[in-house]
Amino acid sequence: MGPVGWIAVIVLALAAGVVWLMLRYPGGWRYAFTAQYAENRRDLDAARAKLRALEREAGRERDRARADVTAAEQAQQERVGRAEAHLERLRSPGRGELRSSLGGGLRLYDHALEVTAEGRTAEYPLHEVSVRDEYSREQGHVYVALPTGRQQMVTVALEETPEAEVRKFVVEVFNAGADAKASAVERQALVPEAEAELRDAQADTTGQEEARQRLTELLARQEADPRIPQARHELEAAKDRWQHLTGSRPA
Repeated sequence: MGPVGWIAVIVLALAAGVVWLMLRYPGGWRYAFTAQYAENRRDLDAARAKLRALEREAGRERDRARADVTAAEQAQQERVGRAEAHLERLRSPGRGELRSSLGGGLRLYDHALEVTAEGRTAEYPLHEVSVRDEYSREQGHVYVALPTGRQQMVTVALEETPEAEVRKFVVEVFNAGADAKASAVERQALVPEAEAELRDAQADTTGQEEARQRLTELLARQEADPRIPQARHELEAAKDRWQHLTGSRPA
């Protein structure tokens, strides 16, 4: 920006300042700017500042109280969410972590067995399936008994996956299935306690009620506080004095 541009910006800023002061102290140039009426301007400013300070402090108090209500509501929602998630994990833990795999056809998780056969992939709960293995000279065959009563066969080339690894995987499936069944029993035993925790979390609104009560008491206290009405009265009186002096009433 060149010198002319900067001069234009400065002129506009000064003009805006003048307009603002004329609106703040209406009645004419001398009332808004001359030292003769400085005390009158200070009288008006003091009344404005007193009311503004009281209203800001009251507003901050209300904001804090409302924030406490919101925080209490969120805290209860989070507690309920944690209880719901805990209960859901007990009822349906998902497949868990990957424990082992065999070729591209079998993947063993903590609670599930993923089977890819005949171009399709499906996942079954461990406690609902069983496996057995057979071997020929060049191939290993793992048969998976499905919850439907049907079976699927996954074949691996022993040249790529030694027979010992296939047998090891089958043993891992048996052991994981036993672990899953024991885990299911343990989880089921914990369900009633988790359900009770969820009910308690849903019913416990003490924090919210206390925060709302504090807000209600604050609003009532502010409503009864005479300082803001008195400050408004004092500001109106200051405006009256200015109007009497200048013939113009400040906003």
